[in-house]
Amino acid sequence: MRVRWSFRCYRSPDGTDQIRKWYDGSSKQLQARFLSRLRTLAQLPFAEWNENFYKELHGSCAGIGEIRFQADKVQQRPLGFRSAEWEFTLLFCATEKGGKFVPLSACEKALARKQEVLRNRGQTNVLWLALE
Repeated sequence: MRVRWSFRCYRSPDGTDQIRKWYDGSSKQLQARFLSRLRTLAQLPFAEWNENFYKELHGSCAGIGEIRFQADKVQQRPLGFRSAEWEFTLLFCATEKGGKFVPLSACEKALARKQEVLRNRGQTNVLWLALE
């Protein structure tokens, strides 16, 4: 299958790619599973991003979604939003424990970053991982 989606990553005001910082500080297993999940999503139409892979959030988290995978015996939840027709921007990487995000402020942080990105696309950069 061909890659349909492009992914972008949030950059903090100091220029740090926060998604890459998380990735680089993670285990090899987490890195491999994250890449595998993005490769899968990159090939699928959005209508096929089912709850095994991705979930739109509601309530106080409305406006963002979570990419879903497990690594290191922990539910990993990179948060982001559909920033263009075939583009998804990763904003904040959280985990889930007992049905709650860790940290508890994950949605709040992701939503604040989304607003920054909507005001200034320069707060993002293209994902550095090869999805082909």
